[in-house]
Amino acid sequence: MPIVRCPIHKIPFNDENPRGCPACAREREGGAAESDVMRELARVARVARGLEEPPAPKGAPVVEIFQALREPVAPPPAPPTALDRLLRIVRARRFVAFGTASIAVLLIVLVLVSGPRYVEAPDPPAAVGDLRPLPLETGTPITTAFAILGTQPPRAAPDAPQLARYDYGTALAVDALNDVIYAITFSLPNRAWRGLVIGEPEQTVRGALALLGVPREMAQGPDPGLTTVAGYRVYPSLEQRPRRTLRVDVRPPNGCFDVDVDLRPRITGLLLRGSTRYAVVGRGEVEPEWVAARVRVVNRSVAGPYAQGIACR
Repeated sequence: MPIVRCPIHKIPFNDENPRGCPACAREREGGAAESDVMRELARVARVARGLEEPPAPKGAPVVEIFQALREPVAPPPAPPTALDRLLRIVRARRFVAFGTASIAVLLIVLVLVSGPRYVEAPDPPAAVGDLRPLPLETGTPITTAFAILGTQPPRAAPDAPQLARYDYGTALAVDALNDVIYAITFSLPNRAWRGLVIGEPEQTVRGALALLGVPREMAQGPDPGLTTVAGYRVYPSLEQRPRRTLRVDVRPPNGCFDVDVDLRPRITGLLLRGSTRYAVVGRGEVEPEWVAARVRVVNRSVAGPYAQGIACR
């Protein structure tokens, strides 16, 4: 649609318009060239040439049309090339890599600045609810345990495959040999067996054992020793605490079994430093308190893996 200019009236018009110049068409039709319409068109022509900038009056669509013709039309954006797309992907991946590295550095700084963190986690744990007796004895049928504790499917004992183990939670196990209770092992703080309670101090444990026989101390395990970290007296971990074992041999007419009580230092919580979990005994210069951590009763009237030979028949 080419736009041309009338050589007589200097008015731009569409070359494809069959009437041609509007002013010339008006003159041919007998109209006055100096009519209001012609004057308006002439003024629009001057606006198109940039000679004046009048405000567009209402109801004058011709002015708006020519004003639009003067404004340059921006060419459409070129489609992105393969190089543009590649650069965009590289920038996005650099941003992600930078963000990941920044987060990792921030976490490391936070760990270094914050220091060790203490979490209360007593071990042995405190008893929950009332203390309940455990009325089980070695040398009795395994059905006795089923009647008191409930029926459980057997599995092979991890440290003695010839025994059938019945688990009652993670801290109470009954081992049977030929369907007879061979051993009872527990570390529950709310259970008591003949006065022995998990978490009781060493002196109380010795008193309960004395009612069964003469306690004797067995060989001790390795002691890594206490160290001080951030003002806390700690062991390297819960598993690396030292252990001592008190044993009583019960023989006829009072029975035929051995009682082992493992003593370990009481832990008040954990001290977290990175991936290390120290077992905390206390704050400042404190000495460990030895308490009952596990009780095991073993039948000595039969040959089994937890004792050497038969002690009585």
